[in-house]
Amino acid sequence: MRRLEPLWVLLGYAAASVVLIGRFWLRAPEDAVVGSFGGDQGFFAWSLVHWLETLAGNQAPFLTDRIDAPQGFNLAWATTIPGPAILLSPLTALAGPLASYNLLAIAAPALAAWGAYMLCRHITRSTLAAIIGGWAFGFSSYMLGQTLNHVNLALVWALPLIVLVVIRLIERSVRPRRGMLLLAALIAMQFLTFTEVAATATLVGVLTLLAALALGPTDVRRRIVQAAPWLAGGYAIALAVVSPLLVAALLHPNPIDDRIRPDLYPLDLKNLIVPTIVTWAGGQRFQGDSLQFVGNLTEQLGYLGPVLIIAALGGLIRWRRERWVWVIAFGVLLSIVLALGAHLTISGDQHSVMPWQLVTHLPLIKLALPTRIVVFAWLGIAVLVALFVVPREREEPAVMALRLIVAVVALICLLPVPRADVWRTELHTPPGITSAEATAEIPDDAVVLILPYSFRGDGMYWQALAKMRYRMAGGYSAAAVPAEYMPYPVVYGFYNDQLPANPRQELLRYLAFTGTTWVLVDARAPGPWAQFLRETGGVRSEVGGVVRWYFDPAAVRAQVSSG
Repeated sequence: MRRLEPLWVLLGYAAASVVLIGRFWLRAPEDAVVGSFGGDQGFFAWSLVHWLETLAGNQAPFLTDRIDAPQGFNLAWATTIPGPAILLSPLTALAGPLASYNLLAIAAPALAAWGAYMLCRHITRSTLAAIIGGWAFGFSSYMLGQTLNHVNLALVWALPLIVLVVIRLIERSVRPRRGMLLLAALIAMQFLTFTEVAATATLVGVLTLLAALALGPTDVRRRIVQAAPWLAGGYAIALAVVSPLLVAALLHPNPIDDRIRPDLYPLDLKNLIVPTIVTWAGGQRFQGDSLQFVGNLTEQLGYLGPVLIIAALGGLIRWRRERWVWVIAFGVLLSIVLALGAHLTISGDQHSVMPWQLVTHLPLIKLALPTRIVVFAWLGIAVLVALFVVPREREEPAVMALRLIVAVVALICLLPVPRADVWRTELHTPPGITSAEATAEIPDDAVVLILPYSFRGDGMYWQALAKMRYRMAGGYSAAAVPAEYMPYPVVYGFYNDQLPANPRQELLRYLAFTGTTWVLVDARAPGPWAQFLRETGGVRSEVGGVVRWYFDPAAVRAQVSSG
């Protein structure tokens, strides 16, 4: 039965994830996604199809010409989740990208909880304590916030397993070669899910190992030194596996450099005790306070709540005589300090300078959003909560029961808000797109502009359904305007439907620059562009809820030249 315990626990976490966040989608799964803010889900659906087409030999893996025509985009700097996408490619081929995306979104909390459970189980040797610790991590405010629309950041199940393998290599409870290969596989999977998490995990992990060397007894320090070659070997193998991704990221132009603002996304210190609307208990009541936090809802990830803080401190106090528990505490504190970013922020106001500025020039980290580093604090807190619950010899049952009640109350305070509008988004894809009737006349590799533009519409999903046959002017691969597009004011008009000066001429300039021959407009949200598309010489047709405009490239160039 002990052997089957991890499987039963995983199934329990999966059922909890379905009940808490997946049930709203299951009621009507057609053309809908788990979570909110459909633009991000559209990109992940695009990514799932991109890797399916890459495996088929139809697309380049990282340097794509399918979006941001004519220059294309370096996908090594985007959140294309190649590892999960490749693993789920059979499902994507059979059932489409939304099926794979929704599976990942529902599975992410369960897998993260299970990974933390395995770590806590090894440390505490207690099933109950491990289950509670796993839940604290898998259904944390970090996980719930990222499951809304950042599945790349929610798929962090490898992190606790990496820590587990590192511990076992240090304590010599796993064969070194086997441990090294397991470590390599887990690190590689984290890199192939999202490089930012892998890079920040490297930073936090190395500093925590150095703390273990400083705080640990002589025997532990010797074992860490002895395990170091195997740890380095595992990391080196992982880097070799993901080297094509890293080469594309580091040796080719970064399309979002200098246009992403990590300084705008610190962890607000007040968020540690004030929930957002994602949290059921108190989220609505304290919405006025949480609206003061900087960043957006999916980057406000630090809510612990007073009861969980008490439980974590209780775990630290109970095991304070063990030096390794102070290493955990160091990791938690380090992660919170780094997550605070360049300045201490309280209720949206900046105060003193923080250490984040010391690491912002490290490779792969300078564009990382600091608030996300709180995920490592959550992992340490999950272990401390498990240590708070684990029974010890000669302890009164009533005391044990009281601790268990405190831990359970702490977890209840983290439950997600049960609202369908938070956990389910309908895409309402036009029938002309789902049937491909609206795109059938578009030649392969033609450049297409889709309106509404970027994250305001579902253009990435439309292109994915067309299996990337055409290229796109624009797209949504990052929350930044491509540098090559910045001289064209009409692009900013696409984002906010505000017309630039001389809209007809500016539209012509953009069409000529990108080589656009077709414009597809969602008939439900036409914006103010119909008049100018007509005036620039577009030939109009409508198919299945999509208004199409065809342009003769030579005629467009001639109009631009004539002024």
